[in-house]
Amino acid sequence: MSEVGERAPAPILDLFATAVHRFGSAWADLVAATVALIALAALPTVIVHKTGGSLRATITTAEVAGAIAYFMLLAVVVLRGLPTSPSRARIARSAVTALLTGLLAFALIRLLGPLAILPMPLVLLAVPAVAAGDRGVLGAFPAAAFLAVRHFSRTWGVWLLAILFSTPIWISVALVVLNFSVGATQFVLTFTLAAPIIWPFSALFLRALYGDLTGRLVVAPQDRSR
Repeated sequence: MSEVGERAPAPILDLFATAVHRFGSAWADLVAATVALIALAALPTVIVHKTGGSLRATITTAEVAGAIAYFMLLAVVVLRGLPTSPSRARIARSAVTALLTGLLAFALIRLLGPLAILPMPLVLLAVPAVAAGDRGVLGAFPAAAFLAVRHFSRTWGVWLLAILFSTPIWISVALVVLNFSVGATQFVLTFTLAAPIIWPFSALFLRALYGDLTGRLVVAPQDRSR
């Protein structure tokens, strides 16, 4: 992700193409980071389950930890795409923002259920804003919401395209897993196998979107359509 400059916005499909390209060129590192974060997210879930927590408490813990882990991955993806190495302070701020964003995303899902996909883009750009050094932790959330609304069609278009890309992957993995597991085990296995593909691509797509909205050069030359 290069420094901010004056440039025309890229077509959404170019952002999609460059996210796929960058996932293909760095898939091993991205998958490893995803697996590590999923493993860390599993720890509190296992602790709650093993210490006698109810099924509801265990599921809630897994949902919260999973949401935080995804935004931690988003922070990692943005930070590693910067032209210079970030300071420890920025890394810490990015982690705090990821934690808060994960909690907000979980709250939206609990309050709205499937309808949470509609307002979710309002919080998606907070982590990139902090990781890129554009905002502080508290200022990132209103700034991210304003940026998303200001570029409504592009932001929600990217979000929709990411969902359309991810859904067939999830379904395909679920159908394979269905052959040898059912119920909660099927869900856990499907999540574990699908997330290392869906999460990195989604994070790269959001990184590309944020860079594009803020005027950074984010589309690889070979992915440009114009």
